[in-house]
Amino acid sequence: MTKINTINPKGDIFLVHCDDYDVQFDAVNVTVAGVAGDVLENASTKVSATSTEVLGILAEDTDGTQGNVRVMVRGNPSTVDAEKINTFDSTDALELLKAKGIVAVNEQ
Repeated sequence: MTKINTINPKGDIFLVHCDDYDVQFDAVNVTVAGVAGDVLENASTKVSATSTEVLGILAEDTDGTQGNVRVMVRGNPSTVDAEKINTFDSTDALELLKAKGIVAVNEQ
């Protein structure tokens, strides 16, 4: 019997709207463990209260050792669900994402 796997697009957990799905993602060698929705300062660090820049949003889970994973690094423009991304108490993370064209809806 043939086994069929259904694969959902990466990033569909937090992505609300985009004009062209693949435009905003890059393959990045992320070396920190994380889950889809985590905002990264760079490839080895999640954002924190002291972050002054962001790389983007993890689009898939990683243990930090698997090599390249999809990261939303730009918008076109794109909107994301603010309640489903992890900004780790960084008050500036949403503004830093907005500068990349990634706009959070329903932010509080």
